[in-house]
Amino acid sequence: MAALNIKSQRVYDLAKALSQRTGQTMTSVIEVALERQLAALERDRGDLRARKMAELDALVARTAPRLADLPADAFADLYDEHTGLPR
Repeated sequence: MAALNIKSQRVYDLAKALSQRTGQTMTSVIEVALERQLAALERDRGDLRARKMAELDALVARTAPRLADLPADAFADLYDEHTGLPR
């Protein structure tokens, strides 16, 4: 089993106080705190993804009508007709 050596007196005191208030072991309160922090980071990350996707959707909505007016071969000279790779 791995061990965690807490070298910060403040962290130790906080864990002890929470342990005493909740009746959980110090290990349990640290575990729960770490799980909650990781979950919050995942939520924030998901929120950021959702905001970025909304921004991209808005960008597509603004630019799609402009692209619809381009001729079908508007970008043909940028790519090799045999390989499809950029020239």
